[in-house]
Amino acid sequence: MRRAILPMVLAGAALMVAACGSKPPEIGQQFVVERVPDERPRWISRPPGDRDNKLFFVGFKTHASSLENGNTDARQNAVQKIVEYIGGTGMVDYTKARVEAGITDEGQAGNYVEDGYRFLAESIAQGVREDETYYERMKEWRPDGWHHFYNYYVLISIPKDVLERSTRMAFERQAAAARARNDAKAEAFANRLREQLTRDATSPNAPAQ
Repeated sequence: MRRAILPMVLAGAALMVAACGSKPPEIGQQFVVERVPDERPRWISRPPGDRDNKLFFVGFKTHASSLENGNTDARQNAVQKIVEYIGGTGMVDYTKARVEAGITDEGQAGNYVEDGYRFLAESIAQGVREDETYYERMKEWRPDGWHHFYNYYVLISIPKDVLERSTRMAFERQAAAARARNDAKAEAFANRLREQLTRDATSPNAPAQ
């Protein structure tokens, strides 16, 4: 009987030593539980350059509560980058459109620009294609224990002609909405933007000169 008890006692003591010697995670420390696909794609940090007359954008969402929410928010993030690209690469000039429309009030101009962003996002979202996705299932140590979430990344593309057409339609819808509420300056602003559209904007992923 004593021979049977002794190994059990020794095993228990070993477990206690191991437990006392293990260091608990630090608050905020994160670990990757799963990756899909197994390797982190290069496009996350280096989006593809223009090819086949298409532009590429990467969107992401960290700390998503579910895969579905991660995908939705990552796509919205990518679409927002396209909206910013339109104003930042010469396709349209919001300041010029404001001057041409005779808008002098800063707050009013800001509202018109925000309206333009909204119409652009709605229009562009219908023309993009989801080319690739990648996500990480994470766990993070917090004061009340482990918390799980997802980091989600999406690579989307949009043909250049589709982008221009979507942008034109967005400004047409913005002008129509302004006309419906009898806001002549807002309508003029949207029309000036539509008239500015050009095809020779800089690639979003081109190297700096």
